[in-house]
Amino acid sequence: MVKSKRFWRPKQRKTYEIDHSAFSAGFHVFADGACEPNPGPGGWGVAVYRDGVELASDHGGDADTTNNRMELTGLLKGIEAAKALGAPTILWCDSQYAVKGANEWMHNWKKRGWKKPGNEELKNIELWQSIDAALSGADQLTIRWCKGHAGIVGNERADELSNMGIAAAIKSYAIQGEETGDYLAAQYRQLMEG
Repeated sequence: MVKSKRFWRPKQRKTYEIDHSAFSAGFHVFADGACEPNPGPGGWGVAVYRDGVELASDHGGDADTTNNRMELTGLLKGIEAAKALGAPTILWCDSQYAVKGANEWMHNWKKRGWKKPGNEELKNIELWQSIDAALSGADQLTIRWCKGHAGIVGNERADELSNMGIAAAIKSYAIQGEETGDYLAAQYRQLMEG
């Protein structure tokens, strides 16, 4: 009997080692955004921590938006919250789009007149411009990426708040006499009925 050779290997999942003690000292702001479905009703959430204890939180939403818009709105609200602290703060966000945009890409977009390479129109331009303005004078702020849904307490709380923002947006939309539509996920229909 001839043994067959393996010409493939199972994909290895990238694992992340999370040092939760990194969030236990100093000021940390966690920002998140969500949309269900995308596009559709969306929400953002921000949670502020000092030495591992939640100090404040905020959330909001929009009945007709996109996931990226809610991630950017969460980032903007997080920047505003961090600046109000007046102390060195790390703002954590699980959106690569928001973090890389703020830390790497925005500078070049601004130099090109808020255009992407090839003179391509930048999506969510008004939010990026607001983020740029909010970062002015935010010398004590560092924006970092964190893995979402990985058990990081502040990130989980910001996610919870963004879902509360979705629920509030749906409820507000329904109160205004608008149809909520068949596109709503079952869990949000239950929130509306409860």
